[in-house]
Amino acid sequence: MSREPPSGDDSGLETVGDQSGERSEQQQAEESATGTGASEEPVGIVADDEESVEPTEFVDRVVETALTDPITAGDAIGDLLAISRECDEDARTAAEEALDLLGLLRPVEFEVWVDDVVAFASADRDRLAFVGLRALAQLSAVRPGVAKTGLDAAMRRLETPHAPTRRAALAVVGEVGEAFPDAVAQADRQVMAAMRDDDPSVRLAGTMTAGKLLGAEPQQFPRTVTTLPDVLEDDDEEVWEYAHVALVHFVREHPSQVPEKRHVVERLANVSDEELGVREGSTKDAMTKLLAYEPGFDL
Repeated sequence: MSREPPSGDDSGLETVGDQSGERSEQQQAEESATGTGASEEPVGIVADDEESVEPTEFVDRVVETALTDPITAGDAIGDLLAISRECDEDARTAAEEALDLLGLLRPVEFEVWVDDVVAFASADRDRLAFVGLRALAQLSAVRPGVAKTGLDAAMRRLETPHAPTRRAALAVVGEVGEAFPDAVAQADRQVMAAMRDDDPSVRLAGTMTAGKLLGAEPQQFPRTVTTLPDVLEDDDEEVWEYAHVALVHFVREHPSQVPEKRHVVERLANVSDEELGVREGSTKDAMTKLLAYEPGFDL
């Protein structure tokens, strides 16, 4: 396994036959965008010792390595991306899960492969776009400046009906936007819409993104500012919790920008740090900062 991104269409994958003549123009365009063009019937992958192994076995080895040495396992990201777009269903699923594991254990490993990851995130196919955007979201948590190169791909997916891809796009916007709020200011309407979506998982992603953006620069996101108090009434427990966490973060960073200050104080008075899973004293600190703007208000 090499840390250098694989060159050529085979991306380290041995293939048989050229079936480009049997694919549609749309498929060929997609393959071009994601660096594919290889047959969808891989024979095997050549490991460092020149041993050819089946894709699923290769992925199993990568996962085993990742659990003890994620840096070394990171060398296989290019091969995992190739498997996730070219192999059979079982191998693709295994590769996608392995990429997620690497992103959880050591997301900085995606930095070397960021161009390939952005290509995935930019794909028309939901499955490929999700894999790319999820990796970008994980990378952006530690290298927002690097992940910013894939921001356009994330912005284009903020309204996709495919919920997993939409959630991943929102995560990228939140992480990158926390460091570079100006770069995502135009996403204000889409974040607001996510917070009001019928799908609780999308509302959760929107609320988490809102917390990051409002903690950074609330003036850039007026729709998000006015929508957050509404989410405090959400009937989904996890959305409700993160709405309050986002609010505490927002208040502590920018108390003067918080709307309906008295209402917010009343809401925070009824929750505890332990209940929200925030650092001890955070809720009290937020209330104190708000009350400074409401000197005559008595709980």
